[in-house]
Amino acid sequence: MDYSIILGKYYLNYSWSCGENYESLEWYDETLAKPTQEHLESLWNDVLKDNMRGERNQLLKDCDCTVLPDYPSTNKEAWLAYRRELRNLPETWSESNPAFPTPPI
Repeated sequence: MDYSIILGKYYLNYSWSCGENYESLEWYDETLAKPTQEHLESLWNDVLKDNMRGERNQLLKDCDCTVLPDYPSTNKEAWLAYRRELRNLPETWSESNPAFPTPPI
């Protein structure tokens, strides 16, 4: 887990410095208490999901043309199934199994 990414995304307007682990996090801001390690870990899961969605959205854009009526493909059903798997990915994705579906050939 990269604490600086989490802090940079969710605590940008607060004063802090961070090393490689929670113990190295120095919290200087007096308007907000230092976030707990558990809270930052839950935010890390949100960061990972946001990154997954960004990559998934790009994969969908990259294969949009494959389902157009005039796209020359003998594998249209496979492309439709692949795109369905990509659209369902937020419900099936987990940090422990971050695999993306494989596009058809």
